Formats: sequence, structure tokens, C-alpha cells
Amino acid sequence: MVKNYSFEWMRKDKWHFPKFDEFLATLEKSKKECVDLSKMNELILMLGFTLVAFSKIPSFFDENRCISEKYSQSLFFTCFMELLRGSACTVFLSGCGLYKNAFHNIRYYLESIVQSMYMDSKHPNVDFPTKVEILKEVEDLRDYRGVRLIQKLEIEYKDEIKKEYKKLSAKVHFTHKQLVVTASDVMDSNYHATDVDCTEVSNIYDSMRMLYDIFFFLFLAYFQEIKEELKRNTRFIEQIKIHNLTLLSKNLDVKMDRRS
Repeated sequence: MVKNYSFEWMRKDKWHFPKFDEFLATLEKSKKECVDLSKMNELILMLGFTLVAFSKIPSFFDENRCISEKYSQSLFFTCFMELLRGSACTVFLSGCGLYKNAFHNIRYYLESIVQSMYMDSKHPNVDFPTKVEILKEVEDLRDYRGVRLIQKLEIEYKDEIKKEYKKLSAKVHFTHKQLVVTASDVMDSNYHATDVDCTEVSNIYDSMRMLYDIFFFLFLAYFQEIKEELKRNTRFIEQIKIHNLTLLSKNLDVKMDRRS
């Protein structure tokens, strides 16, 4: 239950709106105190390695040195590019103490990853705008969400993917209890910028790690042409072991260390 406040802080002469510099100060403090913030940055490197792997495929570019239609018209590839930018945003939000916003980012990508793979698989010869229009028509239907949609994918280890999806979904979907905590935090802070909570940063890192495990497993199941290139990338393989990405390890036949 939310604490019984006097609401003295709501008097007009006590109003305070967080300034950008306050959040930057929180970010600097988080960088010093929260080890898992740097681990989140390490995860993002894996997306960079993947983009480099694509660039080495002759069919990735057309005769004009533009990304070929196979990729430019793909919802899943677009999701990958968006994840590259959005992950940096998640790290920034986490560092600034905006934990709920960071979890929202992860939740968005968790849902869009499965939807985009399914749409590409179901409509391989349809252009990007048409895929978007189809998705707009069906995205609110129960059969086009979460575990139900995973069941329709032609992939291996389907039960394990569904299990991990459910676990991650439970972590990033907010309950009424979390809403109460958020309300209490706002009152305690008197609307000043957020404090550093390294435990919450660790929870976000773990959610992001699970997201990447699901994403890369599905992504390499669909774009198998880059698997061999990534297998040869020792830094990519090392990240799989460091972050214990067990689903991805099965996709690339990586032998996990016992310490993982």
C-alpha cells in the first residue's frame, strides 16, 4: 500500500521538476557503482558484430551498394536495426535511474521480435509497407501475440523458447505492486531526479540478457547465411559464454563453460 503522506510536497512553492543535468549526475553515479551497466554495453557489441557479418555477404548489397531487398523489405531485419539503437537507449535510461522506462523498452522488443519474424516467414515475398498493413490488422488478435505466435514458428527448441519468453514477459510486465512502488518513489523523491539502485540495474541487465538470447536464437534461425561468419568471430562467441546465452549457444553449437 502507498504510504500515508501529508502531501506537504505538493504545495506549489515546493514544486520541483527534474532537470537534465540531474539525470546526467545520476548516470555518472550509476557508471561508477553499477557493474551490470557495462555488461549491458557488452551485449550491444554483439549487434555490431552481427551487422559486420551481414556486410561480408555479397548478396547483402545490390548493384548500387544499397541494402538488397531481402533485407530492406524485412520486418525482422528492421527490428534488428531498431534494437541496435533501442538497446543504447535502454542502457541510458537504466543509468539515469529511469528503470520503469527501461523495462518498457525491453517489453516492446520482446513482442516485436516474435511478430516480425512471423510476418517475414508467413509473407516472404511481400514488400515492407504491405507487411506493416497486415500486422496492423492482426496485431491485437490473441493468436498473434507471445507464446501463441511462437507456437506457429518453424523453429527448433520451441518449448525452451516459450519457457524463456514467459519468464522474461513476467519480468517486464508491470503489476499493481510495482505501480505502488513507483508511486511511493515519486512521493519520496519530491519529484527530484531518481536515485541509483544497482539491484534494479542488475534486474534490467538480466532481462536484456534474456531478450538477446531469444532474439539471436530466432534471428539466426531465420538469417542462417551469417551463422558461419559469427561462428568464426571469437569475440562474439566469447560474449555468448560471458552472458550465458544458452539458447544461442545451441543455435551456433557453442560449448558452454561450466562457469556459465
